[in-house]
Parts: sequence; C-alpha cells; structure tokens
Amino acid sequence: MSTKLPVIKGLLNQVDSLILGGGLAFTFIKAKGIPVGNSLVEDSMVDTAKEILEYANEHGKTIVLPVDAVCGTSFPSGPVDKKDTKTFDLDSSGGVEDGWSGFDIGPKSVKLIHDSLEGAKKIVFNGPMGVFEISPYDEGTIGLVDAIEEYTKKGAISVVGGGDSVAALEQFDKTSAVSYVSTGGGATLELLAGDALPGVTAIKDVASGSSDRGLGLEAQGNAAVQDCCVGCCLMQ
Repeated sequence: MSTKLPVIKGLLNQVDSLILGGGLAFTFIKAKGIPVGNSLVEDSMVDTAKEILEYANEHGKTIVLPVDAVCGTSFPSGPVDKKDTKTFDLDSSGGVEDGWSGFDIGPKSVKLIHDSLEGAKKIVFNGPMGVFEISPYDEGTIGLVDAIEEYTKKGAISVVGGGDSVAALEQFDKTSAVSYVSTGGGATLELLAGDALPGVTAIKDVASGSSDRGLGLEAQGNAAVQDCCVGCCLMQ
C-alpha cells in the first residue's frame, strides 16, 4: 500500500476515473469511516488515503470504491462453499462485521464498475478484485473482465498489466478479450503515472538521435520495444 500511494496520486492526474479494488480498497474504505472487520488494512496509511480522496474531489476526479464485499472468517486455502461466506454492504450504516474479512467485491460493486466504465475510450486493468484463484471469490474479477471485454468490443482500448491480472485472464480464458496484455504491472502504472522508466527513456533518446546506443537497444528484439511503445501511445 505505502509503495502504491504515490503512483495512485500520479494516476489521478492522468485518468478521469480510478477504480480501486482488492485488498488496497479497504484502507480507503476505512478512511471513509466504514467498518472493515478483519479485512486487510494498512492503518498507517489511512490518513494518506483520506488525503488522496480529498485530492480527487478537489480536482474533479472520480475514485470508485467497492460498495459491497464478499467475506469469510479465514483466508481460503481451497474452494469455499458460498454458505460459508457473507456479503456486507460497505456504507456508513453497515460495513464488515468483526471476525470477517473481505476476499472479493460483491455483485453491487460489479454493477457499479460496469456502469463506471461505460463510455471509456481507454481502460487499464492492473490487479484483480479479490482472491480470484479460489471460488467463489473469483466472481468479482470475472465480472470486471466481462465488462472490459464488452467495452473493448465496443471500441475501447484495453490494456492489462501485471502477473496476477494476466493470470486471471488466463484462468478465465479471456486473454484474447482485451487489446493488449503485458506482464509489466508496476512498471505499467508508473509509466502511466508520469514516472520516467529507464528503458523508455533510452528508446526516446535513440528516437531523437541523442544516444549512440541504438544498435544495442534494437538488437534486444521487437517484443520489448513494442511493449514500451504501446504503453506510450496509450498515454497520448
């Protein structure tokens, strides 16, 4: 969480809407004064999360947080019977009860995310919505991937970055449902947040003629160069 906060703030300057899910979201939900039970929270970052929510509001940016969570009493080691889970609304009158931890977003959140993505021209998916490897905590991520597939078919450019995100696509047999897939998760977000990445900087130097290392870079193959260039193009 602490390593992602600067990236989140940088992303807010590049996007219209930022959807937060998974374990990261609970720190922001707690920052809004909503009980989160035993869910994953970085307490030292709650005040920072409040500042980010205020920053988004002041700059006309939308942060979409889950409005319900599918919870269990312990971290799952294998498939879980739905009767052993409980879904809590994440609002000021509800929240997650003590003894329960959130392991996925709920159906209301899936609909909220689907509606929030409508009209988007570019979508970047970096990180699952829950413990997608284990049923039934995979349903939130399935819902998100289905929404991205729907809007991609309608013309949006969709980019999926990061090992867990790629693994989710593979698990759901959806790798061909998006525009572009990259295993570079953290690097993708840092690039979109405006940070300088050494590899991209070197390519720009070669393109502008300010570096004499062109042959060395080109010799590394088209795949690496294409990966960087697609990320750059999506920012334009």
